[in-house]
Amino acid sequence: MNVPYFDLRRATARLRDDLERRWRGVLDGTSFVLGPEVAELERGFAAFVGAPGCVGVANGTDALVLALRALDLAPGDEVIVPAFTFFATAEAVVLAGGVPIFADVEPDTLNLDPEDAERRVGPRTAGILGVHLYGRPFDADRLGAVAGRRGLWLVEDAAQAHGAAWQGRKAGTIGRLAAWSFYPTKNLGAFGDGGAVTGPDEALLDRVRRLANHGQERRYHHLLVGTNSRLDSLQAAVLNCRLPHLAADNDRRRRIACRYQGGLAGAGDVSFPADPPGAFTVYHQFAVRTAHRDELAVHLAREGVGSSIHYPETLNRQPAFAGHPQAGEALPVSEAAAAELLCLPCFPELEDAEVDRVCEAVHGFFAAG
Repeated sequence: MNVPYFDLRRATARLRDDLERRWRGVLDGTSFVLGPEVAELERGFAAFVGAPGCVGVANGTDALVLALRALDLAPGDEVIVPAFTFFATAEAVVLAGGVPIFADVEPDTLNLDPEDAERRVGPRTAGILGVHLYGRPFDADRLGAVAGRRGLWLVEDAAQAHGAAWQGRKAGTIGRLAAWSFYPTKNLGAFGDGGAVTGPDEALLDRVRRLANHGQERRYHHLLVGTNSRLDSLQAAVLNCRLPHLAADNDRRRRIACRYQGGLAGAGDVSFPADPPGAFTVYHQFAVRTAHRDELAVHLAREGVGSSIHYPETLNRQPAFAGHPQAGEALPVSEAAAAELLCLPCFPELEDAEVDRVCEAVHGFFAAG
């Protein structure tokens, strides 16, 4: 049995009838930009998150940049980010005019370490950009306390956390603003690019909305120098099809994770990032940790089992940051994670038999060694 790492065709088949109906409506109404589908998605996703509002934008990276701009990030302002995450987290800080300051992550959750983050606060620090990595929420209490003590804002990179929660507080309502990606592989994914910004402050959300639409308050009346970052109506239609299934899909991801955790017990040195008490994890990725990561990935490929490395290098060591003061700095927890983490297939349409096949292949690797 071959097991794909991700299979969007299965999701497409589930949605086809509803999606074709919605797309025909968009085509008939010719509301391709900022139309009814976008308005419906913004209302529905805000309600799902529990936020007073939602602003649809073109993609997740724009969502981060627009959130930072809405908070008046000034040239040279520093933003503390985790060293182990996707490149866009730090990239957005640079695109918004700031300087990313890389902090290490916690060894158990792989989320930003609040203590190391606080050690890196300096006179130019404006805020903290925390990531809910792999759908596991960061410790909002501890990271929020750091921000409060130091007079900083906290922004959530929630690109992998649709439906995640910390102590009952849903991702998207924890920081001043939260940035979302609707890339096709996300828990709530479009069939192209898309993104959104949510948060508890309606005035800030209004500012994001203006920035995303050329700074306009009304047509041809520009209060700000913004940009063009608007969610496409066809992609909003996909998201409207998928949103009613999101809670059930997240439950399925959690059941898959539980099956992996049981099925991989005793498999060599395999371990898993921890879910601390109060964390509701939605498993955008199911990651395992092993000192034999690269060899295991090769073995799984030979067995017809998909896997993926998220992420093979810490951000401060990326070539794009070669001139950064932290380019050569040792961030040991992040570096170990980059060398040892492997993500296994985890998507709602994955069948139990396929999960068991992945577990069998992992056990086979260690048994042969």
